[in-house]
Amino acid sequence: MTKLIGWGARVLYLGPAFGLTPHRNATAVLAVALDGALEVADDPASAGGAWRLARSVLIPPNTLHHLRASGSMMAFLYVDPLSRDLSALMQKMQHVTPRAAFDLVDEGAIAEVLTGLAEGSTPVREGREALEKWLGIGMPAKPDSRIASALQQMREQPGELHSLDELAGSAGLSASRFLHLFKAQTGIPLRRYRLWIRMGAAIRAGHGGMSLTDAAHSAGFASSAHFSAAFREMFGMMPSKLLSGLEPATSIIH
Repeated sequence: MTKLIGWGARVLYLGPAFGLTPHRNATAVLAVALDGALEVADDPASAGGAWRLARSVLIPPNTLHHLRASGSMMAFLYVDPLSRDLSALMQKMQHVTPRAAFDLVDEGAIAEVLTGLAEGSTPVREGREALEKWLGIGMPAKPDSRIASALQQMREQPGELHSLDELAGSAGLSASRFLHLFKAQTGIPLRRYRLWIRMGAAIRAGHGGMSLTDAAHSAGFASSAHFSAAFREMFGMMPSKLLSGLEPATSIIH
């Protein structure tokens, strides 16, 4: 079963490989083969170049890459390039090249968690906590209650404006202090976090049966074109392509 699991400024895709041509993402992406291996093109711009075999690879943001998978199940963890997740993930890779980083430390344990999430044998919360531990990502164990409240507001009402002044006022903080505390707690700037929340909400609405236009509006985007452009820049594909590949039984979990 194909699944999309989001938490914060991250999205975890579990399912078949997309089979995309060479492309770039605005995100960083950690790819892990769950029942086979990955091949990563040394030179994605060359049709006849060499390929490197691996089970896990971290592709930096805005890096042309081409992946192909021998198995049927893949995990793709997308993280924002402005978040501290990227540096944390890079520290977990054993071999770093100018174009990509290969071979996760504790690769087997991480693949086991991802497989459990894909098969449904591991509860989502438990799986996310395990991944945060193994990958070194995540928020502080005891987040500041003022920031936790702001995060809850954005998750529950993604279509609302949630301006800096509004969020800072609710938290009883100045705008500058709120921005500083927000990034210290979440590892990502407020504007970027808000964008991730809205994109996730639009995808869930689209998967639930809304038209792309209505889904975009419900999540706070000015238009479907605005949403599609932001999604394509972030993930290297149109949201319609992702939605068309998700079956009705697919789980999209926030």
